[in-house]
Amino acid sequence: MKKIICIGECSLDIIFDGSDPVGAMPGGRVVNAAAILARDKFEVVMASEASTDPVGDRVVSFLASAGVDTRSVDRFTEGRTPLTVFTQTADGELQLTRYEDYPDDCFDIVWPRVDDKTIVVFGGYYAIDRRMRGHMLPFLNHCAEMGAVLVYIPGFLPGRESRITRVMPAILENLELAHVVISRNRDLQVIFGVDSGDRCYADHIDFYCRSMINVDPACRMINYFSGKEVTHAEIPESICESLMWNAGVVAGVVASIAEQDLTPEQLDTPAADIRTRVLTAAVDSAAKAASGLKAEWQRHR
Repeated sequence: MKKIICIGECSLDIIFDGSDPVGAMPGGRVVNAAAILARDKFEVVMASEASTDPVGDRVVSFLASAGVDTRSVDRFTEGRTPLTVFTQTADGELQLTRYEDYPDDCFDIVWPRVDDKTIVVFGGYYAIDRRMRGHMLPFLNHCAEMGAVLVYIPGFLPGRESRITRVMPAILENLELAHVVISRNRDLQVIFGVDSGDRCYADHIDFYCRSMINVDPACRMINYFSGKEVTHAEIPESICESLMWNAGVVAGVVASIAEQDLTPEQLDTPAADIRTRVLTAAVDSAAKAASGLKAEWQRHR
């Protein structure tokens, strides 16, 4: 069985319904996908950072209780673990306020061992921020040289980067390293100004990475693009109402890559049956994540 290394930001999300807090849960697709995969008995290592403050303790405890190996989470003593507060505006739009205080000298982690039986999941703003990219990029290049499968999750919260041109070189570099890209229409709109998965794949992704799995919530579809081939899977409407299902999609894709023991070469030209199995696993995992969300919110209130 392949080992899975997840590289992403440790943060805590707090969501309000009006003036009342609904609950608090670790935020981000990478962290939550790591927990989902570990609960499914995969060997998962989280490579990240968190302060030794109560917020950091909560996020790291969440990962450890799921069975994630947290020895590669750097626990810095200065600064604060990020906290994101979600509230609704008068017209019903979701608005976020973020609090963070990273010291300049953090992200001093000990990278896990990598070989050709490793899957590396990386993405979000963490994968493009200049503060940690100098540490992360050499490791990603090493992973590619060692034959690991690299899964890139582009996209970040609105407001994290007001000028996309500043980080576009890093995004393109990540796309070139990746063997699989897992995106959402919202990510494509923010980064490339295109909210159509097929257009974005043809114009911006295919040149760098042949396998793109895109989530289209409006059409309730997950599409696997590979060259001129595309495979579709429908998302049940009940899943789209959950905040956790995007992490479930990531976990399902990664689990399928691990279970099929897929190589970078196979992902460069994936056969139709491989694409179908990946999408089936993604939908099943998303449904499972969505159904388990309410219990998690209640447990972390």
